Amino acid sequence: MNRAKLQYQIFGKKYQTEFTLQSKNKSEIDSSFRFQIQEKKLTKGEISYQTSLGWESIHRPPVGLKINTLSVELNLPESEKEGPYSIFQHGYQSWSFSTIYSEIEKDVSPLLQFLRTSEENYFTKHSGKKGDFQSEGFIVLWSKQNQKGFLLGVTSPGTENVKFRVKLNERGGIETIEAIFDLFLIPEFKAKEPFELTQFKFVSFAETPSSELEKYALALGKKSGVKKNTNPVPTGWCSWYYYFLNISEKIILENLNELKTKKLPVQFFQIDDGYEKEIGEWLVPNEKFPAGMGFLANEIRKAGLEPGIWLAPFLLRKEASFFKMYPEAVLKDEKGNPIKAIFQPIWGSGYTYAMDVTHPASIEYLEKVFKTFVKEYGYNYLKLDFLYAGALDGVAYNSKISPAKRYRDAIEMIRKIVGKNVFLLGCGAPMIQSIGVFDGMRVSCDVMPFWYPQRHRVWLRDKHALCTEKALINGLNRSFMHRNFWLNDPDCLIIRRDKNKMSYEQTILMATVMAISGGMLLMSDNLSTLDTARLPIFEKSLELSALCQNSNSIPLGFLEYKFPRGFYNSSGVLGLWNPTKFEEEVTIDFPFPNLIESTPDFWTGEKFTDYTYDKNTKKLTFKLKGFKSVVFLKK
Repeated sequence: MNRAKLQYQIFGKKYQTEFTLQSKNKSEIDSSFRFQIQEKKLTKGEISYQTSLGWESIHRPPVGLKINTLSVELNLPESEKEGPYSIFQHGYQSWSFSTIYSEIEKDVSPLLQFLRTSEENYFTKHSGKKGDFQSEGFIVLWSKQNQKGFLLGVTSPGTENVKFRVKLNERGGIETIEAIFDLFLIPEFKAKEPFELTQFKFVSFAETPSSELEKYALALGKKSGVKKNTNPVPTGWCSWYYYFLNISEKIILENLNELKTKKLPVQFFQIDDGYEKEIGEWLVPNEKFPAGMGFLANEIRKAGLEPGIWLAPFLLRKEASFFKMYPEAVLKDEKGNPIKAIFQPIWGSGYTYAMDVTHPASIEYLEKVFKTFVKEYGYNYLKLDFLYAGALDGVAYNSKISPAKRYRDAIEMIRKIVGKNVFLLGCGAPMIQSIGVFDGMRVSCDVMPFWYPQRHRVWLRDKHALCTEKALINGLNRSFMHRNFWLNDPDCLIIRRDKNKMSYEQTILMATVMAISGGMLLMSDNLSTLDTARLPIFEKSLELSALCQNSNSIPLGFLEYKFPRGFYNSSGVLGLWNPTKFEEEVTIDFPFPNLIESTPDFWTGEKFTDYTYDKNTKKLTFKLKGFKSVVFLKK
């Protein structure tokens, strides 16, 4: 038996209707709506689910009708419900924390609304109760005790966001599991023609969860139009993590000259936030850039590098000319108030708002901005940030499609404008809806020149709080996306001494995780003041990354540790680490014998001996001091 619950509203007043289906391939009519679900066995242990929603009444749908969510409770076999399970919860967008939980833990959102809006799915309400978890796009449950697990996940980006909710009992078994569709649209029902919702599937497995995720990502990427990419990953320099907003034409040219003088073997030179007159005023630089952004692109090319630029295309501040000239193109709520996308004090007082990406004025402006930067200025690397703003709820010019579809249409339009040869890097982006459009994708929150979250972010219950520790965790847990969805961007490497609270050991650990991930590798330091003794960290990271970027990297201790304790890259590279401040002995499953025997540590050249390997159980036990990391290369 499957149950479904439809939540809708008429002129803001909320209603709910429920469906109970006795058969797995039947439909039911309730309150004029028809809901249908079809289950199809694909292979042993694999089931696909196709759902649809239609209007069956002889009367037209009422004026003011808006469909909010449809939740479908799944009827799993009793054998699948038995735990204890650990859950891998996937976050909604680039910055959303993606980690593991047990039945005794809580899925808690940040206290402040603006943090929830800018870090989580705007439509997801986390209960904060023990054992109640919601995961975006897909979810993995694994029982180490029973050596079994299953994955629930979408089979394509679809036309609406889909999330999966699981409630565990006190023993770690499954009480309920459901798929939830974020629709939030004014439906255009056609007579006797229901609209189909995003398909999803259930896959049971007995292999390691990381292997199953790799297979899932490969299939989802192919279905989403991802082409096989064997190009080298982008390497380069970014202005943000040293200067933040305090950049100028002079600073950019100084670092460009230093990069050329130091002869670092990188490809891109990216100017980040701080050049624009105002957020939303992209074609007018501020007074610190008197020669303009086209001039800097030319200078970067003269230095033998490819120019990159940062944009937040779906954000607007009230001071921006576009906001003043086209207030009708700003996304608004039902009372006519602009939708708040983020509260970011570094941009000035007050909120920053969301553009209605379906409005003709917005489409025309975005086309002008991207044509100018790409075709006139010559930037061929675009970092597009705060993209979640394109998928917020509101009264849009076209409210007949879901917020997820509005976002997908907008980024596909951008791709069409810039062409296939421009490298598009997404950031702050809804992950599932971005597959097949971007060349690269940030897979973590921002790194910071400190390891742990700041104290005030802990007080605010902000599990997504930007810091290097959480950024690396996400990079490890989302490693299966690399080259299956896009090139993973683990964010910038920070190697400097000044303006950096991280220790040398933490810096090496950061470099180790990023390099073995095989993803993009950019540094973000002041090259004029950088301690030359630290430069080899970046140079050796580039060397290590080159070995790993075309092979799979498997996180070791995945679904056992919130911060996996190693990476194994199938090119024959192994990294082990201790991400805590205390000495630690760790035992992990490791079916790759002899890799570390007689092999010196890549960073120090010293032989590592504090380990044992059991060939019968295929378990590796090693001991490392706090924040220590070691790397071994297959001979």
